[in-house]
Amino acid sequence: MTTTTNNKSDLDLPALTGKRTGPYCSFNPVSRVQIWQWCSAMGDRNPLYLDDDYRSRAGFDQVVAPPGMMQMWTMRNVNFEYAPGTTADSTYSVFDVLGEHGLPDIVAVSYDISFHRLLLEGDRAHHYTKVESITPLKQTALGKGHFVTEHTEFLDQNDSLYADAMITYFVYRSEQATADASGADQPALTAPVSEPLWKSDYSDISYQSLHEGQALPQLVIPITHKLIVSCALATQDFMDVHHNPPAAQDAAMPDIFMNILTTNGLCARYLSDWAGPASRLKRISFKLMTPNVPGDTMTMQGQIVKLEQVDNESHVTIDFAGRNSRGFHVTGSATLLLMVNGAAPAYVAQ
Repeated sequence: MTTTTNNKSDLDLPALTGKRTGPYCSFNPVSRVQIWQWCSAMGDRNPLYLDDDYRSRAGFDQVVAPPGMMQMWTMRNVNFEYAPGTTADSTYSVFDVLGEHGLPDIVAVSYDISFHRLLLEGDRAHHYTKVESITPLKQTALGKGHFVTEHTEFLDQNDSLYADAMITYFVYRSEQATADASGADQPALTAPVSEPLWKSDYSDISYQSLHEGQALPQLVIPITHKLIVSCALATQDFMDVHHNPPAAQDAAMPDIFMNILTTNGLCARYLSDWAGPASRLKRISFKLMTPNVPGDTMTMQGQIVKLEQVDNESHVTIDFAGRNSRGFHVTGSATLLLMVNGAAPAYVAQ
């Protein structure tokens, strides 16, 4: 019989933190097929990922993967099995322990990712992870639970770090309530976004044409069953709550809901659609709030908050948000590198 946790002495939270485990390996090398599947599901038509002629002109002789794909390469398969070569230590052991203490449900609530280089076709990914912290028991609209934050390092076949992330999950026992695991009020951008809706022409924006406080155009994304399921498959996330309505409802959600990897991909798409294919996403940090469920739309908006030259690189920092009919689905900040004197940033394979 399952017992609900109340931070009893038999649940030693500090003992669940601090151990670096891995490697967790990929089943396959980076491939153009999976890149195409990702871009097709996300609606990402960036020629850097899809157009051989463009890549050749940009100085690439191999297919380039979107940076937002950094985690999907080492995800488990549809049977929740790890790839050969993976450590016997389960990356989900902390969730297993919390589940044994009456907290069976999990949602991802925030990402803070730094991208160090682009992956190319043929690269082979693996990752290591460490639980950094677990909060005391918290009450949210979803139910009572713990926020678990892990640091994950993503490396290639040469043990070169291509990305690392701080990822926070809420591990809880569901209660029938409005689904919002953020534990915080929903913020607004510092200024209203008044620019018209837009569709990218995939041209590169000029750093000199920008100014702090400038609003990005809005992008409206319909939230459909097809989008949620196809993106869950493209991101290698086979958790039932993203394709099985009864499982999602058991987790106090009204229907299947978008996973955090899809949100990450859509945010990255929004930013690169605006900045152009020669831009490079250097860092993205965001929080998930009210879920994206079928039948709604998400309107992406953004605002430039900082422009700076760093080591001959042009950096633009953007506060962004995606809002649906119930409030903010996602709010965050990102830093992009832009073209310098007509040349793309040197943010490529080492």
